[in-house]
Amino acid sequence: MKEYTDRWLSRALLSASLTVLSLAALAQTGTEAGTSVTSAHDSTGCRNNITLYKAGYSGGNLSEALHPWRLVLAGCPDSSEDIYIDGEAMYRDLYSKTGDLAYIDTILMVLTQRTYYFGNRSGNDLHKADLLFELAGDDPEYLGLCYNILAETAESHADQMACSHFVLMATAAASLYGMEIIGPEELEHAFVISVGTIESRLENKQCDAGYSDDLTNLEMYFTTCGAMTCNSLEMLYAQRVESNFRDREFIDKVFMMLTETGCTASDLYYNVAVKLFANDRTAENAVRLAELNIERNNIEKAISYFTEAYNRDTSRLVRSEVLTRVAVMELGQGKRQEARDRAEHAWELNKRNARALMILADCYAGAELGNSFDNHTAYWVAVDYLEAAVRVDPSLKKEADPKIRAYSQLFPTREECFYRKILDEGTVFNVGGWIGEVTRVRFRRE
Repeated sequence: MKEYTDRWLSRALLSASLTVLSLAALAQTGTEAGTSVTSAHDSTGCRNNITLYKAGYSGGNLSEALHPWRLVLAGCPDSSEDIYIDGEAMYRDLYSKTGDLAYIDTILMVLTQRTYYFGNRSGNDLHKADLLFELAGDDPEYLGLCYNILAETAESHADQMACSHFVLMATAAASLYGMEIIGPEELEHAFVISVGTIESRLENKQCDAGYSDDLTNLEMYFTTCGAMTCNSLEMLYAQRVESNFRDREFIDKVFMMLTETGCTASDLYYNVAVKLFANDRTAENAVRLAELNIERNNIEKAISYFTEAYNRDTSRLVRSEVLTRVAVMELGQGKRQEARDRAEHAWELNKRNARALMILADCYAGAELGNSFDNHTAYWVAVDYLEAAVRVDPSLKKEADPKIRAYSQLFPTREECFYRKILDEGTVFNVGGWIGEVTRVRFRRE
C-alpha cells in the first residue's frame, strides 16, 4: 500500500502543473495580438467566423486566423470538432516558429476543451502525451506531465494505448529517473507494465514485429539501470516461463537477467534452471540444479541431479568435480563413510583434485572408532590428507594450516602411546575401524 501511495503522490505532484498550464493558456487565448474575445452565439456569426479563420489559416496568415478562431471557440465551442483540430495545428505552427512554451500550454487547453465537448478523453490524453514528448521532451516539467498522463491511462484504459505509448511511457520514466525526478520504485512500476504489455502483445501479434527491437532495448536498460528487482522479474516472466519453456532463446534471456540481477535464490531462477535442464540435459545444467536443491535442503533431489551430471559427462575431470560436490553434501549429513568413498573416487579420477583430499581429512577428523586412543589416531590420518592437499595445491595452505594446528592438539598423548608400547614418533601405525589407513605416530604437544 505504501508503494502505491508513494507513486500516487509522485504523480499528483506532476499533475499539478496541468491546471496551472491550462489556466495560463486560457489567459493567453484572450490577450494574444491585442485582441478581445466577443460572443458569437448566433449561427450566422459562427459560420462567418469559421470562414474567416479558415481563410486566414489556409493563406498562411495566422494573425488573421486566430481572432475569428477564438470567437468560434468562445461562441460555438460544440459546433464542430474541426475547430479544435485546426486550433491545435495553428498553435503548433506558432510553436515551431517561436519555440515559445506558452503555445504548448494553449494546445493542452484546446485538447482539454475538445474532450469536454466531444469526449474521447483517453484518446485526447494520449495525444497530449505524444505532443508533450515530441515538442518538449527535454523539459522536466512537460516530460513529467507526459509520463503522468501515460501512467494514469495505463491503469484505467490500457487497452486504448498503442504499443508506441508503452514504449513512450518507459522512455519517459527512464529520462525522469536519470533526472532524479522519480525513484527506482516508480521506474520499476513503469517498466513492469511497459515491458510486460509489449511482450504479451508481440506474442499475440498485437504489436508490429518492429517493436521487438524496442523491447530488447528496454530490457537491456532495465537490466543495467539498477532498478530491476527479483520481484519485477517474477511479475514479468513467471507465467511466461511456464507457457514458453520450450523457447530456448526466451529461457536463456530470463536466466541471464536473473543472474545479472542477483536473483539466484528466487523461485523463478530455480524454475528456469529446471527448464534449462529440460531443454539441454548437460552436466553443467544438472550440477546447477543439484546445488540449488542443496540450498533448499532437498538432498535426495540434489543427489539425483548429481547422478545425472555424472552420467551425462564421461570426462574424468567433470566426474571428479561432481563426486567432490556429492561428498561435501554427504559429509554435511554426517555420512562420513559415504563421503569418504566419493572423495576417494574423485581423487582417483583426478590427481590434481586437492579439494577431494581436504574432504577426506574432514571425514576422518572426529571419526568415532572406539575408545579414546583409537579416536585420537584418526587425527593422524586427517593431518596426513591436509598436508597432501597443500602439496598438490599450495593455495589451500591458508585453509589447511588452522586445521592442522587444531587437529595436532588432538593427537594421542605420549602417555597414551606408551601404554600401547608405542615409544617413538614416526613409527608406522595402522588406524583401524572403517578408516583402515596406514600412517605414522606423532605425539600431542603438551
